[in-house]
Amino acid sequence: MRWQMKMLMNRKIFIVAALLLASVVLIYEQISTDSPNAQKDQVRTITIFYTSDEHGYLEPTRDGSKTYGGSANVMAALKEHGYRLDSDKSILLSGGDIWAGGPAISHWFEGRSTVQVTNAMGYDAATIGNHEFDYGQDILQKNIKAAKFPFLSANLLVTETGKPPDYCQPYIIRQVNGVRVAIIGLTTRKTSSIVIPSNISDLSFTDYEETLRRVVPKAIAEGAQLPVVIAHICTSELRNLIPVASELSIPLLAGGHCHQPENIEQEGVRIIGPGAHWQVFVKVDITFDTATNETLKTKAEFVPIEHPLGENPRTPDPAIEAIVNQWSKKMPEALEEAVGYTETGIQRGWPLYNLLMDSWLWAYPDADIAISNFGGFREAFPPGEIIRTDIMATWPFENEIISVELTGKQILENLTCCGGTVGGLTYRRSGEQVKATLKDGHALDPEATYRVLVNNFIYEGGDNYLFKAQNPNGYNLGVRIEEPVIKWIQSQNTSPQRPLEIMLDGTERGELPPYMK
Repeated sequence: MRWQMKMLMNRKIFIVAALLLASVVLIYEQISTDSPNAQKDQVRTITIFYTSDEHGYLEPTRDGSKTYGGSANVMAALKEHGYRLDSDKSILLSGGDIWAGGPAISHWFEGRSTVQVTNAMGYDAATIGNHEFDYGQDILQKNIKAAKFPFLSANLLVTETGKPPDYCQPYIIRQVNGVRVAIIGLTTRKTSSIVIPSNISDLSFTDYEETLRRVVPKAIAEGAQLPVVIAHICTSELRNLIPVASELSIPLLAGGHCHQPENIEQEGVRIIGPGAHWQVFVKVDITFDTATNETLKTKAEFVPIEHPLGENPRTPDPAIEAIVNQWSKKMPEALEEAVGYTETGIQRGWPLYNLLMDSWLWAYPDADIAISNFGGFREAFPPGEIIRTDIMATWPFENEIISVELTGKQILENLTCCGGTVGGLTYRRSGEQVKATLKDGHALDPEATYRVLVNNFIYEGGDNYLFKAQNPNGYNLGVRIEEPVIKWIQSQNTSPQRPLEIMLDGTERGELPPYMK
């Protein structure tokens, strides 16, 4: 009897315990459902749409078989992949070089057209690239003031004060899907050697790692949970920042500048590069635990903006397309702008050849030598006002300036095989040999290294030049070959009383090819 009573008591205790456990489970499930701090709501996904090196390519470009890019096509594709102007679940960012170094529709208007388009697309922030300085800091400030989004660079400082310029911020903090995201900008330190020096003479570009160690803790102290970096820096260079990014819990380094498509992940740090000209954007999803402030995973998807000629699978965004069309209609007026005056006109010959070369070295005084092919000169300047279309007719090709390091021996090899018009030296042929003399009167040293400016046509091997084979690491300045000419002529304040021709150097610096003699 006693053992039966004991069994009954144990059964009652077990039932009560089971009921209590069930109550706890129900209460926990209710808390999990109702509480905003519950585990199911702790994990958030932050989506970042990223482009870089847009260079003002507002309109599509084409080759023999495909159409690429175009801001209206980009906007349509962004929407297809979940981007919404009024959503707080995602942000749209740029890695810089937004408006300069590209087509006339942006270039002739000094970036104003591209600023209006990127405003309409809803960009949330951009880092400052080297080409943002192409038109000088006054134009940069005007464009940034017109932009509805901030420009960032944590390593860009005014040399005298050691503080950021008034027109940019080191970082911003934005709430994205309930997560406070610090967006930190970095600008390539190479800017100091690839931008017209007078445009950045008061600025310094500090070390990337030191900058991140200084800025990230500050952003965290201000309430940021998730730091990400948008950098106008080649992705190959960003790889060197993986250890410090991992240490500082930065899950994303988004790069640019070298137009390199990239998508890698190491040590919990993802590096992306979207290429250039709005031909690709990257959609990055970051899964983030708000309770532990820990990134759980990242995923990057590349979205190419291209289609066969005449077969666009998407409808271009009408609002963006309308803005682009408005600027396109203004182009003829912009191209009629007067930039100078010549009384007699400038015929094809050494004054015209030397003008191109001397303007390059004027714009980039850190360079030693400039070389171009005679075939690139097509028309003379007619008498009277010189307008932009006159200059474009003289140099009608969409060539850009390449900066390349070469030895004196390599330079002589190019002059021997291919000749050309030059700046910074003169050369003469003696039998099978070419001798060159620098502007200061010294002979070109075969063993010394020189910084040489050439156009991209001859750099790639056009007209049988050897530059790329000699040094495949030339850097495209992103500046059309005639741009320094325009800026130099404008700086001379020419007039009927002060015509352009009296300012040109007509010295014969080399040898004309047989067909020009």
